[in-house]
Amino acid sequence: MEEEGKGIHVLLVDDHDLVLQGLKRIIECSLPEVEGICTASSGREAVSLARSQRFDLCLLDLELPDMSGLDVIAAIRDKDAGTRIIVNTMHEEIWFIKNLIQCDVDGILFKSVDSSRISEAIRRVLKGGTYYCPYAERVRMQMKHADDRKGEELTLRELDVLKRISEGKSTQEIAHELCLSTNTVDTHRRHLLEKLGARNVADLIMTAISRGIIPIRKR
Repeated sequence: MEEEGKGIHVLLVDDHDLVLQGLKRIIECSLPEVEGICTASSGREAVSLARSQRFDLCLLDLELPDMSGLDVIAAIRDKDAGTRIIVNTMHEEIWFIKNLIQCDVDGILFKSVDSSRISEAIRRVLKGGTYYCPYAERVRMQMKHADDRKGEELTLRELDVLKRISEGKSTQEIAHELCLSTNTVDTHRRHLLEKLGARNVADLIMTAISRGIIPIRKR
């Protein structure tokens, strides 16, 4: 449903009606400069709307029932490269955030944030800036300085430890297999987390897979 107007127009995309209505209400109450709001509960509906009219900003979830949210973003920008994009997601994994940043989205919000952050993000992005939640911003900064870390390759021993971590082996098992002390294995683990910019072991493994350092395990 759209509210006609000549001012700022926003497209909200999410497959949960409660989320859509909540976002719509937040915008209506805190952003009077927004005159037109459309909602879509599927990717195809969002693409159809984007092709039929112009939007200044799209706020969307990537998990849609019929198509990838990344494809929706591509279709919207193909229609109008000037449309600003904010992703509103529940996923906070480092590999997921890196993919979003590489897609040049203008903002990343987590669904756990306070509602005031939503209006702040929309306002900042509409003014031409970017808005990332604190953790996403840290990931962005890590990526920004990635070139400075390119020379900091993983050592062969770190690769040995990483491979065994990905196989689900404990510190004691890794130490036994590689004839190392547990303290040394823990040191290698810490260095791996730092070098790959991961928060925990799960992030470490997913980041290593996404960078092609280790293969996806087949069951």
